[in-house]
Amino acid sequence: MVKKAAIFILFIFPFVVKAQQEERPLPPNINQPSINLYAPFISGNGKTLVYLSDYADDGHHIMYYSRREGFEWEDGKEINKLINRPTLNFRGGYSLNYTGDQLFITSRKTGLGGFDIWMSQWKGNDWTNPVNLGSPLNSKENEGSPVITPDGELLYFMRCEKMAEYGGAENCRIMVSKWNYNRWGTPEPLPENINTGNSQTPRILGDGETLIFSSDKFGGKGGLDLFMTQKTSDGWSDPVPLDFINTERDDAFVSIPAKGRYMYISRKGPRNYELIEQLIPEEFRPDKVLRISGKVTSPEPVKLLVFDVGERDRLWNEELKDGGSFSVVLKEGSTYDLSISPEKPGYGYFSEVLELDEIGRIDRRSLPVEIKPLANGDTVSGKILFTGNEIQPAFIFEMRRIGDLIRLNNHKIHLEVCQQAYREDSIQHNDLTEVRYDTIFTPPADTIFNDPLGIAGRKLLWENDSVQIISELSDTLTLPKEWFSIKTIYHNDRTEKQVAVVRAFLDSRRIDTTDYVISRRIIPSKVEPSQHEETVTGEEEENETLPSSERLIAIFKE
Repeated sequence: MVKKAAIFILFIFPFVVKAQQEERPLPPNINQPSINLYAPFISGNGKTLVYLSDYADDGHHIMYYSRREGFEWEDGKEINKLINRPTLNFRGGYSLNYTGDQLFITSRKTGLGGFDIWMSQWKGNDWTNPVNLGSPLNSKENEGSPVITPDGELLYFMRCEKMAEYGGAENCRIMVSKWNYNRWGTPEPLPENINTGNSQTPRILGDGETLIFSSDKFGGKGGLDLFMTQKTSDGWSDPVPLDFINTERDDAFVSIPAKGRYMYISRKGPRNYELIEQLIPEEFRPDKVLRISGKVTSPEPVKLLVFDVGERDRLWNEELKDGGSFSVVLKEGSTYDLSISPEKPGYGYFSEVLELDEIGRIDRRSLPVEIKPLANGDTVSGKILFTGNEIQPAFIFEMRRIGDLIRLNNHKIHLEVCQQAYREDSIQHNDLTEVRYDTIFTPPADTIFNDPLGIAGRKLLWENDSVQIISELSDTLTLPKEWFSIKTIYHNDRTEKQVAVVRAFLDSRRIDTTDYVISRRIIPSKVEPSQHEETVTGEEEENETLPSSERLIAIFKE
């Protein structure tokens, strides 16, 4: 027999790594000659841009917007007259939500007094008539320069004693309001280490924890300078000046998409003011974030829930209808539980645990989700991981969903605890912490018996693999004790104990599990058991992958 050798050919192609440019202007269809552009604001997903242009007959600055398809920006378009009111709007006091379909503006149109915060929605192919966000967000003072967190839960803005369309603002403080029960809550001022007398134009970044603002009360290069602070467990860190971008003039209107590598600013170019992307030094970049975008197909409305597992904090709580799209931004350094499920019984759900200790170059993910009615024999797939015999904390949310599925649906349920990569060895090491004793029968080769054990003996041996059976077997079968020995097997099958944990968890939630089957299954490892010297006792091997258990749920309609 001729053995054939497999030949692997590695093709190596030369490539050039481009260094990131410190500054790069936006394309000519945005930066047109002889037109000055100011105050850019880009949506968190980096696909919508709003800015000011002096391309107007009356000399006022008017608002433009552009959308990006792939890598190309569309030509800038003037925002409609319902929003574009230069004599009423605060210059540069606008922003976009993460997806770019909500536009927040600052205007002194008829409202609660002074300048108020308004919001417009993108519908079809245009912006809707703006709506005043009302009290208590707006007051008899002047509110403006709003910016919303990626999850839509917090709105930061400035509240000032004086504001004028082109005259700037004076004696401002930065406030924050939380979205509760379909309305904005009473705003609270940020702490005194940020609000020192004239803090303005807040910009909350994609990680939801890094804030940029402008002030002329911290010293600096002159006029308004930009500062950065980060939310901590104790409040907000002391602001740090962004000296890489600050100038002797007023520096206020900047914007950073969730990707966090470039800052959008207005700078004096060779002929006029133009919009550029400025590379942000590493020490000033916010935490990386993963952007998950998807669309839900479901005959019933569903709820999108996202929890920060470590903080036990709910980050997203959004209702979605059939065909509804969603977008979630998660920062690195945490573990998250994401679920999409209908409140109406009789349907499956989608769930996933995302361990984002570190986010690499891939920072976007598409997630289409389909929710279907449960039918006879359907399987709701998912997994619960164990550490030893304990459910990992990240998967407690999933266990609760299983409990709700059982309690709210009239189905017979089959739960299966599956041990992946089952392994065993004669030496205890690494994760081989479980022990099994096998009774070995080894009669002498020259014994005259053809079948010394017989049917009854084999049955006893099969059912009683323990030390105690040796004496019973030898006495019952009148065979010498030295023909029997005990073999100790160390293995990692913890499914029996894990089944008990699952049953106890469901019982604790007042779910009677007596009618439900909770079974066990093991899948042998594809890796051959390693050979260990007898001197190795219990020492862990490096780089050895620990097997995990997962839960599969099969639903059977009653």
